[in-house]
Amino acid sequence: MNLDTKWLEDFLMLAELQHFSRAAEARHITQPAFGRHIRALEKAIGQTLIDRSTTPISLTPAGRQFRNVARNIVSQMEEGLKLLNGIEQPLINPIRIASPHSLSSPTLLNLIEHSEIEHDLTFSVDILRVDFAVSSLTEGNCDFFLGFEILSLLQPPFQNLCIGHGNFLLVSATDDDGNPLFDPRTSQTPIIRYSAESYSARLIEQYQPKLAQLNTFPVFESSMCQLHKEMALRAKGVAWLPDTQIQQELNDKSLVAIAPHIYRLPYQIRLYRNSAPLRKDAEALWSALNNQVKSGWQINYPWQPDSL
Repeated sequence: MNLDTKWLEDFLMLAELQHFSRAAEARHITQPAFGRHIRALEKAIGQTLIDRSTTPISLTPAGRQFRNVARNIVSQMEEGLKLLNGIEQPLINPIRIASPHSLSSPTLLNLIEHSEIEHDLTFSVDILRVDFAVSSLTEGNCDFFLGFEILSLLQPPFQNLCIGHGNFLLVSATDDDGNPLFDPRTSQTPIIRYSAESYSARLIEQYQPKLAQLNTFPVFESSMCQLHKEMALRAKGVAWLPDTQIQQELNDKSLVAIAPHIYRLPYQIRLYRNSAPLRKDAEALWSALNNQVKSGWQINYPWQPDSL
């Protein structure tokens, strides 16, 4: 296979700008020449990479897969040339991970720390809303997505590892005796609510029919779990929070789970990737985690109250 690296750079620019003339202008070549480069690349690969029927143009499934390959080839070549010329870089080819706020701390940090013990790795992290993080993985802008169970990613061309389990718990701040300040089972209670487009809101809605009715009224709305946690600690109302984010608060009784044997919504923590080949370090990390998962390792286990 004969590939001109300039074709790869043209393709990556087109994938980013989604417009032939703007991409050609950004690459400082004429549009006809740019178009010939893209067609030559498609011919060399034997796949149609660009869906020209959409406005703006988009990548075909093969194009989305190849975007990862092209980025890796161009990145490795650029880094190799810089090393040859003695140009130092602060981060060389980091592993790129996207994650929602709810799993960024401590889960993502624990995963990075766990991975650094056995591997000399560097990481670049994007904290994104779940739908944006899914798009980042789909478009090849990250190597991995650390997230909850996403049905669209549980099928080809994606792969996943289940690396942890937990529960969303209904929690309240406590009084001086460690008792909950709010109990929506017995009295009307303010609740910190997730915005409708968030993953957490969809999870709660999924399980709502199975739960006993709660007597709540919303006083605050956000898509960020961290804000919900802060509002709950400030005694502004009850909140649904993932146990991985509040284990310290549950242990020191600054937050208490309300009837956790009833009000718990199970979730899985999964690491997703595209099936296209990744860079060497990313592939090594995936392989190591895969082996550890097969032996029973998990990054997180559900919090268990003393009463269970």
